Amino acid sequence: MIHKSINFILISAVFVLSLFLIEGASYRLVEPYANWRLQFAWGTPEVAGANPILKKLPLDHFVTPPSIASQRSTPLSLLKQEFEYAKKITRFDRPARDRYFNFAIKQVNPLRNFEIVDLGMVEGVVLPGMRRPATPGDVELGLARREGLPVSYSKALFVHIIPPGSRAVYETEFARLESAFSFLLNHGIACVLLHPQAPDELQAKLKFLKAQYPNFSEKVFAYAQGKAVKTIADAARNESNLLTALIVKNPSEEVALDTSESSWFMGIISKGKTDKQIDDSLIQRARLNRENDNIYHARLSGLIFEDSELENMALSSNTISYILNSLEFFRPIELAEQNAQSENESNNSLDGNLLGRLEGNLSQLAITNVQGLEPSEAEPTFECDVIREYRQLHADDPEIENVSNRELVLSLGSSFEKMGDDILIQIGEQDPLFYRFYLSLKEIHSSEN
Repeated sequence: MIHKSINFILISAVFVLSLFLIEGASYRLVEPYANWRLQFAWGTPEVAGANPILKKLPLDHFVTPPSIASQRSTPLSLLKQEFEYAKKITRFDRPARDRYFNFAIKQVNPLRNFEIVDLGMVEGVVLPGMRRPATPGDVELGLARREGLPVSYSKALFVHIIPPGSRAVYETEFARLESAFSFLLNHGIACVLLHPQAPDELQAKLKFLKAQYPNFSEKVFAYAQGKAVKTIADAARNESNLLTALIVKNPSEEVALDTSESSWFMGIISKGKTDKQIDDSLIQRARLNRENDNIYHARLSGLIFEDSELENMALSSNTISYILNSLEFFRPIELAEQNAQSENESNNSLDGNLLGRLEGNLSQLAITNVQGLEPSEAEPTFECDVIREYRQLHADDPEIENVSNRELVLSLGSSFEKMGDDILIQIGEQDPLFYRFYLSLKEIHSSEN
């Protein structure tokens, strides 16, 4: 009897141990299971909340984020706390990191199946080749002629920023990134490598993409390292709607705090690259980001990793998995409300923000350019806010009354452009439809001449 009881206990123990090992191996190796367990523990991103039962178990999902350290903590110990926390909380994405590593080392000519295009002022954007039916917004922006027609899009845009340099440097870096780009493209993320001269240039390009190509830039993930970190940090400062996630590696200067909770943040530090002030700024930024009631945001929106010495790739597997996590779990609820509010404010105050700023120049913009032009027939209306308000300002001018919208778009657009690219970009942000009309007509006009 005692012998049977011992056998039963041993068999039960072996069975439980086997289940434990199988579950652990599945969590480590099987990506669908790892994602399922994560959502079982945290809920879905839309309805997030800690599972009250699993929360009592010692699972990685519920590891406590590093808190405000005591005065006795050294800078190195604070950094190690962040490293350890990031490693534990992201163990669920280990299968995805393995998949990326295996993908990257096997690729030959990885971008052969993808199209590289120029999106206005932003050159060299690699598109994933995805299509969807056009929406009314797409038609309004000129991305499709009518609703329902196929239009290109991506789930997000990954922007890799490097310091300004020669074309040869740019092409070398682009070649290094091709495998990483290809992996992201296969997940529906468009990619571009930028080497802006200044933060203002980078900010202008990102705003341009947001305004003119929202089908590719609904979410924007930015990556920079070294001196380029300051460029993206300055470009995104006080621009809460610009980035979905900011990823920085070995910054050369302190990373400024951003009190906005709209974008996620990831820092990467290589061994031997530590600096007290810079490390403190990264830690403060990460911890500030984690102050949120949503469990996904509170656990994942601010992480600092130690760079792996085993991976010799342009982008580490932690970087790639963090981008995919941001794509999957980022839910800008408060950001959507801000966008709606700012859009209403923009529409209601277009006259003051757009035409009012150009008072003194606007009244003479089109007169010299439209003299002698005949109004065209059987053409699109080219109706947009700029044209409507310009006509209102010149309602008593018979010369303007006899000029078609098409000619006004060309004339005004050309005059804005002569006043400076920044003026034209500001116009495009306020009235994307006018900007789209002008670029199209300018190209047609150039080809005819």
